[in-house]
Amino acid sequence: MKHLIYLLTVICLVACSSPVELEQQSYEPQVVVDGFIESGGYATLYLTWSSPFLTSYDSASIRRSFITSASVFLSNSKGETEALTLFRSNNFFPPYVYKSTEMKGEAGETYSITIRYDGKIITATTTIPASPSVGILSMNAVSDTSGNLKLSVLPRSSTETWLFIQVKSALAKEQYHPILTPVVKLKPEEGLHTIPIHRVAESNVHHLDTIKRFYTSWPRYEYSLDDVITLKYGTVDFDSYQLLKSIFADQAIQSNPFAINSVGIRSNINGGIGRWTGIGLAPTLVYDGAN
Repeated sequence: MKHLIYLLTVICLVACSSPVELEQQSYEPQVVVDGFIESGGYATLYLTWSSPFLTSYDSASIRRSFITSASVFLSNSKGETEALTLFRSNNFFPPYVYKSTEMKGEAGETYSITIRYDGKIITATTTIPASPSVGILSMNAVSDTSGNLKLSVLPRSSTETWLFIQVKSALAKEQYHPILTPVVKLKPEEGLHTIPIHRVAESNVHHLDTIKRFYTSWPRYEYSLDDVITLKYGTVDFDSYQLLKSIFADQAIQSNPFAINSVGIRSNINGGIGRWTGIGLAPTLVYDGAN
């Protein structure tokens, strides 16, 4: 009888409870910068507005988040300056990208951006470190059709090396995207370092994607032995390493409702939020099913 009374009490409390309504506090949008410059490559910059947590998205609000009329300038430690040009690109979202057309990244140089938009001035500075040693990309077969991919690379002889690693798969029809743990610190005394290249989907919302893709039913980290996999990796400076590490650490806990990011996401953007990263690239590595 006591159990029945307790159950009825709980039902009444649940039935009488009011739905929780959250009110959005006043929020001032900030300019979000996602930019990088690689050695031997042109500067690439995406600009959007940030939005509050309780935003209702539709096609119009998403379109308003794109910033397509900013003045963006790139300068280097040689005293050279270039105004970046806006291009439309359907290979990435958002589909608008600011790029340099003359200035390319060089190892050992410092690169600064200045963005003028909506009465705001946003700035950031990064460096391109010397590229890492040339690594070896290999596949360890785990079955007749699949294997685990790994990168073997030597750190610098006297200083720590901070790597940023991206990959793309021909069978998955992907663009370059970060691996599962894309930033790695190598200490000089560690010698040859082996880094697992875990397979992850290009889109981090792939669990919402109902389109069946090549690797949909595959074991989580395995690649096909018949795949053609291209690996792009390079060094970043310490500030960029810390920044990128914070971004991907936050991304990793998003699927866990009980995890809390007590550190937060770093930014090196003055007057806005986001990242501006210099990358000293090593030669691209390719696994083509034969090596």
